[in-house]
Amino acid sequence: MQIDLEKVDIIRERTGLSYRDAVGYLERAEGDVVKALVLIEEDKQAGRAEFADKGQELLDKIKYVIRRGNETKIKVERDGKTMVEIPVTAGVIGTAIAPQLALVGAVTALATGCSISVENAGGRAEDGQEQAQ
Repeated sequence: MQIDLEKVDIIRERTGLSYRDAVGYLERAEGDVVKALVLIEEDKQAGRAEFADKGQELLDKIKYVIRRGNETKIKVERDGKTMVEIPVTAGVIGTAIAPQLALVGAVTALATGCSISVENAGGRAEDGQEQAQ
């Protein structure tokens, strides 16, 4: 097995790998440039498949969080009557877009004797319920 600079340069030109990586692939391929290129291609495809799997996993988690956020509601009540009921997802987006407005709204609701609660899909209040007297 002979690995010379010419073979390393061929691998580097075609793949953009570092000298160290090019030599490593050539060693695995026993000095055969074509075999080294095939190994590089296989490794890249395996990496893409792994990235695709992780991307799908992340997308599934995001969908789950959004679905839970839509099932969970922020509820503002006064004297037993529901004044406003919005999905948590909408509340988070609204707070991100206009945090000052969200703060003013929450303070106003509490100052006027409203209660603010977070309820899951079953109607049970989540931990952290706030109420103004």
